[in-house]
Amino acid sequence: MRTRVPADSLVGRVILSARFQPGALVGVGLLASLLVPLCVLVGGPVILAALPLIGIGALAEASYMLLAARSANLSRRVMVFEPLAARMAEAAWLLALWLLGAPGWAVTVTGALCWMYVLTRARARQVGLNDLGMVTLGERSVREVVVALGFGAAGVIAVAGGGQYEDWIGGAVTVAVTAWMLLAALGLLQLVIVVSTALRND
Repeated sequence: MRTRVPADSLVGRVILSARFQPGALVGVGLLASLLVPLCVLVGGPVILAALPLIGIGALAEASYMLLAARSANLSRRVMVFEPLAARMAEAAWLLALWLLGAPGWAVTVTGALCWMYVLTRARARQVGLNDLGMVTLGERSVREVVVALGFGAAGVIAVAGGGQYEDWIGGAVTVAVTAWMLLAALGLLQLVIVVSTALRND
């Protein structure tokens, strides 16, 4: 399993020495993401609280991946529910972006593309392609950056946008969702090409 945090790095050593429970990390990451739509519903400067929440989710996921890669007896329950928690987290982000004014069709298409990407990668691993040897534009880390930028722009506009902030926020999150959708589509295309090449002789 590829990890974003090397085990021999300072952050990696801290994570491993803290002896976090993988299931607890999954739960923390999911809870942080589910709080994002609530921040949006409150509105105003509270929208900026989505940024640390997304950061907590990203750190929890990276910590889980590192522990999962280093563990020989990871709970099967955690392994089953971790992908579900990740999809629920992304659904919460998309819901929050929709609440801020992103078009429903773009939110729906983006969610579908992410689902297809994750399903394709999971199926590839099932047939033995455990390490595809590439990082695509559809990776979770890319989604996190795009979403964070979208909420950051929305939060700043909500604080300093004046009477027109609602229109400006809608435009900002529409740009963020559109960027996410395009990156997800390109990432899926990259993944399909790599998998097709690897399985050319089948």
